[in-house]
Amino acid sequence: MILGIEIQNFDVFDKDKAGILIDDYLSEKESGSALNPLHGLNALIGRNNTGKTSFMGCMAFLKDCITQGCAVASISYGRPGFANMTPDISSPSVFRVFFKLEDKKTGGPKFIQYELGIVTSRYMSPVIDEEKVILVVDIEGGKKPLTILDMKGGEGSIINLEDATDKAVIGVEDEHLTALSLYGKITGYRDFVLLYKEISSWFFCSFSSEEQSSYFYEGGAPGGHKHLNSTGSNVGNVLEYLKMKDEEEYERIVTEIKDKIPAMKRKKNLPLALKESPDKLFLYLLLLRDANPRSTIFIETPDKDLYHDMVDVLSDEMRDYTMNNHYCQIIFSTHNPYIIETLSPKEIWIFERSFEQDDGDVVIRCAGEDPLVMEMFHQGVGMGAIWYGGHLDTRPEDD
Repeated sequence: MILGIEIQNFDVFDKDKAGILIDDYLSEKESGSALNPLHGLNALIGRNNTGKTSFMGCMAFLKDCITQGCAVASISYGRPGFANMTPDISSPSVFRVFFKLEDKKTGGPKFIQYELGIVTSRYMSPVIDEEKVILVVDIEGGKKPLTILDMKGGEGSIINLEDATDKAVIGVEDEHLTALSLYGKITGYRDFVLLYKEISSWFFCSFSSEEQSSYFYEGGAPGGHKHLNSTGSNVGNVLEYLKMKDEEEYERIVTEIKDKIPAMKRKKNLPLALKESPDKLFLYLLLLRDANPRSTIFIETPDKDLYHDMVDVLSDEMRDYTMNNHYCQIIFSTHNPYIIETLSPKEIWIFERSFEQDDGDVVIRCAGEDPLVMEMFHQGVGMGAIWYGGHLDTRPEDD
């Protein structure tokens, strides 16, 4: 689970943060003050072009940098190249992500921060500049940060707590690859394997995008698929896999989903019916029932094209997903007050932008920081009604 994200000098962000980082967490433990981390369910709201889509795009870019290398990531999925994505090519673009992960060995939580800095080379290509992994450890009865990976210009040190506490000098020859992408695949480097698995299982959902695969119109390749792809175009393959693996479980899942979608109750041949008329709500509900849940699911406007009662179904299902999978979360953007009605102020992140400059004037704040919003919520007013009343679009100091 992600507790906080900071993006510096990339896309529309100069140095903007949602949630908390490791320094915030440690100071909170020491002082007892309450901060606002990202939660299991998080809604990103705000007017058009305030950075919500860019925020998710930055996270997708970070994942691709770690799993594929920064050079490939910079041109994948229509990206225009790193030099065109960073506002100031003379300064590094830095990503900081603070995680709460499940320690498979102890069953308890483990807090880790990952930091990645990328610079533009003289040839205008991206190069890994700095990389850190910082672990929260118990030292002398208190929580302290321990840097277990510290890289600069392809050289640095690593500490494998499974082996010893001594630092080992390491280097990465390929300037486009992260050290995490290498050590995160080596058995024995448990902290790095855990972190790499967390990031590589991020899922960027595009079920509501305008671009859909020709699968729905021409038919997909045969065979079973374990997981839905980002557009949901392989839903027939996933259903085929589920049916071949365990027909009783397949019937249970399909019946459960159909009962939540009245229009689908009469459809007998489900893959064919979906091919003729893709049902986005079905795709979401199937995704949320994956036997191997994703660590973080990013969804842009999941309520798009859904009738209001179906929005309620989806909202409830997303909540159930995060409650049943304690270390998993959903981060979604929306313009729809209905889908946030049952959220708390601390689960809503407001994006604002003045447009006084092309880049770098985005502000991200938590609705839970506003005393008036918190008081209205505690009085029983839903967040959808609070938003519709205009209270989320005004900063507390502007009142």
